[in-house]
Amino acid sequence: MKKIIQKISAGLSELSLPEKAQAHYAAGRYKEAGDLFKELLKQSADAETKRCLADCYLQRAWGMAAKAMFKEACVLWENYAANAQPPLQAQDAYLLWLLAGKNERKAYAILDGLNARQLDEEFPVLSAYLGMLLVSGDTELLPHLPEDSALRKHWEWVSAALAAYRNGEREPCEQALKPLPFRSAFRDLRTVLKAQLLEGSDIEQAPALLAKIPDESPYQPLAKACLAYRQSGADFVASLSSLEHNQRRIVAQAKSLNARQSQLLEALVKLNGQPDTKTRFNLVLQYRDVFGNDAAQVYCLGALAEYPGGEKDYFKHFASKDPFEENRLQALLHEQAENAYDAGFFWQRCIDILKQDRPANDRKIALILRRMADKTYSGEAAAMLADSLEYDPDDRQSYLKLLTVYQEQRPNAAQYEHWLERGLQRFPADTDLLVRAAKSAAARKAFKKAAAYAKALLQIDPVNTLAKQLLFANHMAHARRLLKAEKFHLVEKEIQAAEQLTIDKSLRRQAELLRGFYLWQAEDKAQGLQRIADTLASLYDDPVNMHVQAQIEAGLLELPTQGLSRALPAFKDYLLSAPQLQRLIGLLNYYDEQLDDNSLVLKALDKVKAPLKKSVEWLLDHEALLLAWCEALEKVGHFELLKHCAKMAQARRHTPALMYYRTLAECQGDASHLDLMSLYRLEIGLADARADNDNRTAGLIARLLERARGVPEYLPMQDEADDFDQPPLSDDPIEDLFGHIPDAVFKRIEKKIEELVRKRGPEQFVAQIMRQYGNGRDEQNLAILFMNQDFLWCVTVCAAAEELKLEIGVGFDDIVARFNHDSPQYSLPFN
Repeated sequence: MKKIIQKISAGLSELSLPEKAQAHYAAGRYKEAGDLFKELLKQSADAETKRCLADCYLQRAWGMAAKAMFKEACVLWENYAANAQPPLQAQDAYLLWLLAGKNERKAYAILDGLNARQLDEEFPVLSAYLGMLLVSGDTELLPHLPEDSALRKHWEWVSAALAAYRNGEREPCEQALKPLPFRSAFRDLRTVLKAQLLEGSDIEQAPALLAKIPDESPYQPLAKACLAYRQSGADFVASLSSLEHNQRRIVAQAKSLNARQSQLLEALVKLNGQPDTKTRFNLVLQYRDVFGNDAAQVYCLGALAEYPGGEKDYFKHFASKDPFEENRLQALLHEQAENAYDAGFFWQRCIDILKQDRPANDRKIALILRRMADKTYSGEAAAMLADSLEYDPDDRQSYLKLLTVYQEQRPNAAQYEHWLERGLQRFPADTDLLVRAAKSAAARKAFKKAAAYAKALLQIDPVNTLAKQLLFANHMAHARRLLKAEKFHLVEKEIQAAEQLTIDKSLRRQAELLRGFYLWQAEDKAQGLQRIADTLASLYDDPVNMHVQAQIEAGLLELPTQGLSRALPAFKDYLLSAPQLQRLIGLLNYYDEQLDDNSLVLKALDKVKAPLKKSVEWLLDHEALLLAWCEALEKVGHFELLKHCAKMAQARRHTPALMYYRTLAECQGDASHLDLMSLYRLEIGLADARADNDNRTAGLIARLLERARGVPEYLPMQDEADDFDQPPLSDDPIEDLFGHIPDAVFKRIEKKIEELVRKRGPEQFVAQIMRQYGNGRDEQNLAILFMNQDFLWCVTVCAAAEELKLEIGVGFDDIVARFNHDSPQYSLPFN
């Protein structure tokens, strides 16, 4: 800033006096400009110079008035008047500044010189403010107003209306306001009074009425105060925040607030916005006499879950109600601290207390168990949900959660069927459960049961598309079985039953396709082959989709495919478009839902690998479709195509999702084949996905890591809930070596490891560690030790600590000694 001022001064010093004055004037530096203009007037009485000097005084007067320095503003305006030519500007403002500065003598003298036309027509803003002063009780103005002015005449009606309003006389007040013309200086006051006179159902119109008053009106503060008076709760506090202190005091008196309530109100206004939990907690404690002790205790108890630091103050001011509340509070506090083990202990004590009064407390017990289930891993969660249903068997959501656990998180067909059956017994008309039951029966090849569930679903919801599709798929599967068994007289009946369902055209064509295979096998091969080709041509506009579906359908019927392939268009070098690839994804999903064994799908895809691999080149620019294609390939288990697609995509952009699909493809879907580098990449991808709020990808990566380690949930690098019943590890080298390091320090080390691996790449990072610590030591022994993932992890921790310059009390030799002492020794190959 100093340099800028120096530059300005240097620039100005080179200018002449008139140029300097004009430069200050143009820049809005009216004090400096005015001084220079006065110097120029001493040299020459130039009219333009005098005009500029006058304007400098006027602008400075406006500036002083904006700072509420009205006396100074008046002096400057008088200097302006001494230098300006008529007509003078801001005469009405000058008069108001005089009144605000308590210079009534000068103000009244000016008023005495005004006639009615000037007051009513030339100075409407002045009239409005003078009217507002009359309303506020400054009746000494009245004798100085022109007797024939509209302002004085209208005041008679307004004073009568105000007298009636104070006496609570609604109709006389309205009658007194009626003669006021639209352009009256009191028009905004009339709007305020109308809003105040509203009652009953019309009172909701008050905010809209008050909103009509313009911001520059002298009655705007009054309108805001009236609006605040009509509000309550958070809206009341927010409205008061825009008022001055005196206005807030008047509104508080009007609402009959006592001194403590008014103090609370002022405290809330000073917070100015949404205070944090700690501030709200302390405010409620301070004003618990205003809120009521019970209400304050309930609020503070709930707030402790977000502000555990208030526990000491809570127990200082509130006596504990009962043991249940004490244990509940402790459980909430431990949950907030992400200490699931201790939270579970106190929740269990709550349950033990509630069990003393059963069945009255059964619902509460069930709710606690469900809350605990939400905070733990799927295996423990399933047990807790199952227990909760013993106390409250009518919670539909718990059945659905259990089914999700046993279908996706911990696949278990027997448990899935058990809870599906129990859920249907409790909710026989539930559409979600009926859909699951129909799909489960179809997967077990129990076609009659699947059809029965689909029919039951259609009785409840006649337009349920999924139920129709399930019933259609059942008819089609049954028709295929009949065709394979050569019960040809029954096949057409099943196909017709499928067609009778009100389904979309594509499914009707699927039925027509099966009819073509029926003709090919049972009646006329040439006619059947032509029907198949024609139907596929109506379904798809590309040869790839045609060949894939033809191969799958023929495989399902155990028919040869050579003649069928020759009858369809060639697909070599064909490049799929985006809509065509979307149809192929839909086709794969269609068969994935119907087939337990995807071998036929994989064979069909193998036939068309070349055009599919070629299509990946343009697919890289369509991220959503690319991920949908990867997902479809994962479902059917074609890892060759998945690897090709993900590898090419990763060369262009790195995302956690693409990294997951490439890693999955490289291990052929078998997580036990993942090496340490792949696990590192997955760890980083998991952190990135969570940072991007990509919950779906984070879930996929987390489950792959769980399968890689063969444990129910992946825990080592995450702050997940522990298994309550899991015994401590008795021989853990990592715990032995680093158990003394505080959690906060160890987290810093873990973050450093992630940073190093991300920066250098997993392979280069590990290679550097092996070079760094391997020189000059027993290379064969180290090679054996580096094959142990726990050893490599410990060395990685040591390297990261050195990068951070942390003294952890463990060196490389300590790690080697620990693993040489306990680890089994292996021989390298050929030694």
